[in-house]
Amino acid sequence: MPLDAADLKISMQTAWILVGMAGLVLLAIATAWAIAIERIWSGRPVIPTRSGRPVPWGGPQVFASFFLWQFATLAMAELLRALRGEEDEPNLVTAMSAVALINLAILIVVPGFLALWNQARAIDFGLVWDRVGRDLILGVLTAIFCLPLIYGVQLTAILIWPPTPHPLMEMLFAERSPWVMILGILSAVIFAPAAEELLFRGVLQGWLEKRFGVTRPTRADDEVSELSSNDLQPGLNPRVANLTALVVPAAVFAIVHFGQWPAPLPLFVLAIALGLLYRRTKSIVAPIAAHATFNGLSTIAMIVIVLMVPKVEPEVVPIPGEPGVSAPEEATVDAEAEPLQAGESANSEENPTR
Repeated sequence: MPLDAADLKISMQTAWILVGMAGLVLLAIATAWAIAIERIWSGRPVIPTRSGRPVPWGGPQVFASFFLWQFATLAMAELLRALRGEEDEPNLVTAMSAVALINLAILIVVPGFLALWNQARAIDFGLVWDRVGRDLILGVLTAIFCLPLIYGVQLTAILIWPPTPHPLMEMLFAERSPWVMILGILSAVIFAPAAEELLFRGVLQGWLEKRFGVTRPTRADDEVSELSSNDLQPGLNPRVANLTALVVPAAVFAIVHFGQWPAPLPLFVLAIALGLLYRRTKSIVAPIAAHATFNGLSTIAMIVIVLMVPKVEPEVVPIPGEPGVSAPEEATVDAEAEPLQAGESANSEENPTR
């Protein structure tokens, strides 16, 4: 739904609410940057580095996990197409509900699959309960810290390429009910970040870091066996290994969202930040929190825009007749004008136009 500036007729109260929200975001960004500067000034790392255990899964399990994800997505798309028919327009609410269910299934199936195949445990995903609170806070602060860079790239991109409408925005404009907004929040802020970080950071980046020897040595009390020579890529420069394990998951993450161009460009920057966060914390909790924070701010902005713009019903537009002939002023149209409404010219036989 294209927006026109004339549609944004907002009251003074709404304008002050928007100004207040923007002020809170700017205050949060300033706070995150102040914390980062203070840590650098005091000689501490911005993101604390932890030792971690190498993940137990390998390449076949990574491929199988992504195959399950794509197979579930394609199967659900075919099911929805069969239910609605080939000629019917897709129902955005139903499609968003299906995406949320797929992501929820991924959160259940993939860890269970890896637990059965590789005896993976919660600690292999960095789920240590006494660290969860700190990782959540760290993830939120990291997302807020990166907002100026991500939004800067996004603004530059949309000045060059016209943005593709986001399915969530289209759904919110089509169905403006509280339940649809709740569905959008659940899908975009909870299920999607958790499932995507599990796959891209936990499964894919975790395996690449083990494969390229990026994973740091673990403490003796972690009870982890040493990496075998088959798990390491021989002769690879450490810098190349570090960069490859970071960039490949970020690039795949951006490519998956290619249909929403130019969104992949700022999403690639976001994915790099999420990958660094995962590498430092050795946990998917912090990347999930950061991803959810970014999606949450974007979703709230969409909802605010939807509430600002009044719902406009489609207007009945009169079908024009011959060029240079104005439409009749009367509401009723006589029988002689019907050929004009059908797109035919009254004198088409004498003066054919095609």
